[in-house]
Amino acid sequence: MGALQYDVLDPSKKEIRLLTLFNGKWNDKIRCRLYAVSLQDHPKYEALSYVWGSSADLVDIDVNGVAFPATQNLYAALRRLREQGQGAKENGEDGRTLWVDAICINQQDTEEKTYQVQLMGDIYSQTANGLLWLGEQPDEPLPIVSSEQEDGTARLLEMADSLLEKISAPLPHLDIARDLISRPEIKFRPGVHDFKIPRTRPEHWDPQFDADKLALEADSLYQVNCLLTLLGLGSHLRWIAHLQYEPDEAPATFRTNTRQALNWLGTRAWWSRIWTVQECILPRESELLYGPVRIPWRRFLTGISNFQKHRTSCCADVPGIHDMLNDLVDTVLPCLILHRYCHSEDFNPSEFADDLDDPSHVTSLFRPESLLWTFRHRQATDPRDKIYGILSLLRGHSASTRQPAKTLILPDYSPEMGSEKVFTRAAFNIMLFSASLDIICQPGYVFRNSDSRLPSWVPDFSQSITFAGSLDRYLKQFPCYNSCAGQSASPSVIEENILVLEGCIVDTIESTSSTMAYADEKKQQSIIGEWYTLAKNFYNPRHDSDATGDSVDWQGRFWRTLCGDTIMTRQRVLVQQDFKAPLRRIPTVPPTASPADEEIAWNLWCQAQDLDDLRTGQIPPVSVGDLGDFAVGNIGYAIKISTASRKMFISTNGHLGLGPPISGLTLPHKDRIFVFPGGKTPFVLRYVGMRHVPGLGMQPCHELIGDCYLDGFMDGEGMEEFGAKKQTVYIV
Repeated sequence: MGALQYDVLDPSKKEIRLLTLFNGKWNDKIRCRLYAVSLQDHPKYEALSYVWGSSADLVDIDVNGVAFPATQNLYAALRRLREQGQGAKENGEDGRTLWVDAICINQQDTEEKTYQVQLMGDIYSQTANGLLWLGEQPDEPLPIVSSEQEDGTARLLEMADSLLEKISAPLPHLDIARDLISRPEIKFRPGVHDFKIPRTRPEHWDPQFDADKLALEADSLYQVNCLLTLLGLGSHLRWIAHLQYEPDEAPATFRTNTRQALNWLGTRAWWSRIWTVQECILPRESELLYGPVRIPWRRFLTGISNFQKHRTSCCADVPGIHDMLNDLVDTVLPCLILHRYCHSEDFNPSEFADDLDDPSHVTSLFRPESLLWTFRHRQATDPRDKIYGILSLLRGHSASTRQPAKTLILPDYSPEMGSEKVFTRAAFNIMLFSASLDIICQPGYVFRNSDSRLPSWVPDFSQSITFAGSLDRYLKQFPCYNSCAGQSASPSVIEENILVLEGCIVDTIESTSSTMAYADEKKQQSIIGEWYTLAKNFYNPRHDSDATGDSVDWQGRFWRTLCGDTIMTRQRVLVQQDFKAPLRRIPTVPPTASPADEEIAWNLWCQAQDLDDLRTGQIPPVSVGDLGDFAVGNIGYAIKISTASRKMFISTNGHLGLGPPISGLTLPHKDRIFVFPGGKTPFVLRYVGMRHVPGLGMQPCHELIGDCYLDGFMDGEGMEEFGAKKQTVYIV
């Protein structure tokens, strides 16, 4: 039997292929029919989102009467979807209509693949339902729920009922567990009348699990549905039995099982892939599928959103709540926000072009820089997809050039367009689009393959890195700065490799200290203490020998540098109503004035961290009650995002700063600090000597080390003599 033959699609009609998944019994061979349709005709279909999985172990399915090799994960998904769609035949249909990329796109045709990827945004936006397949469960059959657990579930839901009645807004009444089963959103395996529970064995997420220790583990995913239901109703966390704290040494119960099972769902490979970002954001309606379990995507998002809102406000005092579900919240957060605003009736993409650069507006999340930063940790088999995978989420147009965001770079899978060229072209086009240098502020230099041929100014997007706590530095703190005095970037590039900018040197790096790694609290305290000693040893002798008698408030400069001269404006909430940036600059106060609230907050933070030697003064007793834990958390958050993966340095002119981990390491030339139009912060560059620049001969060249914070140069001070001191800078 030959290979599947693909008919040629017509790009002018926006043609795609759809797949009819025919009905069949569980063990029957999977049969499908593939045919072409035009998106202009608005066909009805469901779009599958899944991880391809290994190609080493394939299973043949029947497509148009021809054997098609499917990965095990795709085979499992089709098998489950066919089972869940058995009722379709009663409606006069033969099966279920799907869009599945591995089958519907001719993966061997580079031209077709390029064209179809450009339609991905339309495909997922027009789908009637997104099917978000997390994978198959590892064990069968599903156990029947124990009577003990059913009674326990009924009791906890009845308890929740009595508390929910106290809420002023009318809420749906939850009676007992069987009421949940009858809810259409919660579906179990068809044709099975016994109450069965999808099973997630703890040994899959707990290597220390003792199989004889616990019998209630069989019910974990059912309890996940219960928990998400209660969270979706807006219940206070203290009212939900699943979220009540249990000491580590206490025997595990349905509470700990439920939380671990929910976290475990958030660690499936589906969450780590770049393509699944748009696939869960663009469809208006979707379902999370895990084996036979089906959870409405909106319920999932609403539950996680309410959990975070409550634990950062009214339920912040629930014991242990800040140690629960952190990884899951961090994973779901960006998708939640983008999905919410993509499908909000008040969100009109055609009207917000001028808001793209406004950090207080939600549209700033749709900037290409923001999307690439936010999903930098996601993975892709083809490195080029790290760029192509976010293109469908781009909105609006450039405020300066009016260029549509979607035309920044077009997918191209030709051999000539390798990943290095895609990354370089994308970085430069984004600079032109935004008239800013934000895209090159990513911590890319130290996260490169040793054989990388990328210029130093181009982030290596093939490296799936996390920001080690610093993501909000780029999304929320950067907009607080204005080192370029509002001037726009006008970059140029020579042979797509050498970035040419106009800039001026404002300082060089004289000495540095250790890099902050947020591994454990004691290590953090040790490094901050080391930084303090570095500043103290530099400034004290300097002050003693200062003939002018002028004093430098180096302690004030130190704590302001440590928090990036910013502090949270309010308690942190996952999704704020107006989505204003949660950081603001700290105002300058005269040296003779009483300590401002921000300085008192710093002293409170030092006290909480057992760093009393770093305090600038005594804490007024009245302030503890007025500021308290919120103040400590507000400045602590700013310190964390400012210092993550940074090292403190002292410049040649005596300024404190925070810079990249590899800054300040070379001799005889000190690393140089430049300011550039379009750069919200200064940049650390390393002189690499005279090099040949095509068309210009030998020129002094630099490598980009990264962005930095330089005390006294974050508000345009370095641009005051820019016209007289500017020079052409070649970055290789």
